[in-house]
Amino acid sequence: MQGGTVGQRPVPPNVRRGTGARPKIEPRRETPRWGVSTVYASLPLSLPRLTLAPGKDRPLRSGYPWVFAGQIARVDGSPKTGDVVALADAHGEPLGLGFFHETSLVAFRLLTRDIAATIDAAFFRRRLERALALRQRYFGLDASHYRLAYAEADGLPGTIIDRYGDVLTVSTHSAGMDARQGWMVDALVDLVQPRAVVERNDGALRKKDGLEERAGLLYGLYDGPIRFDEHGVTYEVDVLGGLKTGFFLDQRLNRWEVRKWASGQRVLDVFCADGGFGLHAAAGGAAAVHFLDSSQAALDRARANASASGLDGVPMTFERADAVVRLGQMAKEGQRHDLVVLDPPAFARSKKHRDTALRAYQRINISGMQLLEDGGLLATASCSGAITPQDFRDVVAYSAHRAGVRLTLLHEAGHAPDHPVLEAMPETRYLKFLLFRVER
Repeated sequence: MQGGTVGQRPVPPNVRRGTGARPKIEPRRETPRWGVSTVYASLPLSLPRLTLAPGKDRPLRSGYPWVFAGQIARVDGSPKTGDVVALADAHGEPLGLGFFHETSLVAFRLLTRDIAATIDAAFFRRRLERALALRQRYFGLDASHYRLAYAEADGLPGTIIDRYGDVLTVSTHSAGMDARQGWMVDALVDLVQPRAVVERNDGALRKKDGLEERAGLLYGLYDGPIRFDEHGVTYEVDVLGGLKTGFFLDQRLNRWEVRKWASGQRVLDVFCADGGFGLHAAAGGAAAVHFLDSSQAALDRARANASASGLDGVPMTFERADAVVRLGQMAKEGQRHDLVVLDPPAFARSKKHRDTALRAYQRINISGMQLLEDGGLLATASCSGAITPQDFRDVVAYSAHRAGVRLTLLHEAGHAPDHPVLEAMPETRYLKFLLFRVER
């Protein structure tokens, strides 16, 4: 729903039961063969309890916040999907509190190691206060756009909150957080005083937790696209109808890096979306920018953003085509550019797509290198979580061999600090960004 005022919200809704294909984890009452120590009694008696199989506590003790269904040996009580449960190791030693899921591969998501904690609205407010303070410390109190909360890295399992001026977007990809979304919205309204809070729960990730897709207005008034400024470049985003939550916030520092190298260069921005990299290149003094994307709507937004940014004086061209195919054609045509930016969508959303993704990255990087003048610059990125940083470096190196060029690394980065990385959880480190000089 766009527009309109939302009144008092109800208490958090009942938890939705998972509908995945994995078998339900059934409670078991018998005592496991390795025994239960008296430490077990220190767990909260009011909560259902999970006991891990021997040796399965090591990842959690090392900081990894998920427990998989196959690691659980025993369930005491009758927890439902989304309930808060206590977790213990095989000897009964308490490990923490978290959300339970009956059918998901991820059966437990850690909330806190403090087994005496009360998981209520105040608990999540404190997590949001901490997340907000971190962003304000880095970007300043007047920053207009950033990721306010980044899931497990901010202690909010599966929850993404983005800020665009006075409008917030909320996405909950775990059943436990989805059931407590109302608490989150209440806290956000109090802490940030937004004009609107929009729900963007229309992504495929929700299906893994048995949640339906939905999008709409949770609070306030949203009457259409929002404009915000990023280092003098104006972007207009529709947080309710646009891609993801409206914009690719994770690349903000990498856009600035490209801008620093763009003066006087002929720039090719591939998979340009809203014109993120190309417009920064134009603002940095590029001689010309060619935008390439498969979406006409994205190209129209990029053109409008160029005008809103006062960049009409920079020569720009906009081309709609399958970028993977078109890159190869452009190389065969003998086209040349001074700076090529490759920022494709995620080619691998899971490990089963890894090999296909590596071939796609290889294909576009070979073409991108072939399109460059001797000594030109290649900015290449991957946002596929299933592709490790080493995987990506390897495929780019192989692409250079195939293209017959030599690479000199000028800059390597990931996502901006508003996407903090939980060091023990590789899943929170997904973006890879490399900037090379390419010589023949």
